[in-house]
Amino acid sequence: MIEDGGTNPTGHLPRRARPLDGVLIAGGVILFLVLLYTMRGLLNPLLVGAAALIMLWPVRTHGGVRAIMLSGLFLLVIWFFDRISTILLPFGFAYLLAFLFNPAVKLVHERFKVPRWASSLLATSLIIGAIAGVFLILVPSLAGQLEVLGGRILGGMSGLRGWLSGLTLLDSLENAGLIQKNEFVTEVVASVQEQATMLARGIPETAQQVVKSLGSLLGLLTVLAILPVLVFYNVKDFDVITERVSELFPTFGGRREYLLKAGSVVGRYLRGQLTISAIAAFNVSVALLIFDVPFALLIGLLGGLLNMIPNVGAIVTNVIGVTIAIVFGDPWFAKATIVFLVLLGEALLESSVLTPHILGHQVGLHPVLILLALFVFGSFMGLIGLFIAVPVTALIVATYTAWKEQINLEITSFVAPVYESD
Repeated sequence: MIEDGGTNPTGHLPRRARPLDGVLIAGGVILFLVLLYTMRGLLNPLLVGAAALIMLWPVRTHGGVRAIMLSGLFLLVIWFFDRISTILLPFGFAYLLAFLFNPAVKLVHERFKVPRWASSLLATSLIIGAIAGVFLILVPSLAGQLEVLGGRILGGMSGLRGWLSGLTLLDSLENAGLIQKNEFVTEVVASVQEQATMLARGIPETAQQVVKSLGSLLGLLTVLAILPVLVFYNVKDFDVITERVSELFPTFGGRREYLLKAGSVVGRYLRGQLTISAIAAFNVSVALLIFDVPFALLIGLLGGLLNMIPNVGAIVTNVIGVTIAIVFGDPWFAKATIVFLVLLGEALLESSVLTPHILGHQVGLHPVLILLALFVFGSFMGLIGLFIAVPVTALIVATYTAWKEQINLEITSFVAPVYESD
């Protein structure tokens, strides 16, 4: 123990805390904050994080300081990935396509002895051809039908006001003092007109936002140009890329089998659900076109898209499809009945033939858990959350199940042996 006035083992006099030190530190912090304020136009989280690291580094051994540094690092990582999310989008999309088509590429490579690069090139050609076909054929037709639908709704606003004004139900509600009829009719018409205007202008505005999010039209063209290259290399080197990505995740017992199990479950679900959705969109569109139902392509594609949302998607498709048939069909009752029967037949086909043979037992999730996942993900992420709710929930459940099995295995492996007594 070194007493006051003594020396430490290095021979230097110990430094005594002086009352002036606190004042100097407080003044330095104030000046630092003033400097941050004056430089606020040049600052970003990276610079602020670096400055905070330099300031806290001398006292990094303190528990509270380490917690602050770790939390700051966590927030900095979130900010960084948010900033580069647009850049990562085509890379993530290419990896997802490789994830979906990897079994087919592997099958061709192993069964027919085709080089991996050749089967990857074939798969890439089919993928890019399908994407190009969708954008060149289906998207313009769908956009045209959406514009026509919006225009018809806008043109029917006067008829809607007259129909609402003639409803005796509204008169009864007004007499009961529950509503003001004129105000109610005005609000309903204004709301429908606003939604119709958004629908009519939705496609151009969405396209403009996509281009803006990519930076410029040149950025969009660059992404389209490099997408085939990204898809080819992701398909060709899928196993290597997956192995490197899996190394970022923690291990249980030195192994990562839980990732393989979770990936297998999600992969089977996505491939099967996409296949069923494509078949549903084709069947419904063709059937409604044969019966000359208005906006048949729109209803068919909507049915295929919403098929990715279990349970809820089928209900929403029926409501929208029957409503369109009632409003624009001639005769409306016959067209609405046709839409209902076609969607009912497609649902029966899926439940009795497609789902058992293509999707098997789905993802092993209880229907109540699926509905809960839809509501939770939808409340946090909107429409995108509805589409990813089931696969993400399946991934979480599969990971937890594999982790629980691994923990049980580790516990049983350390049970002390029981010796029989003489």
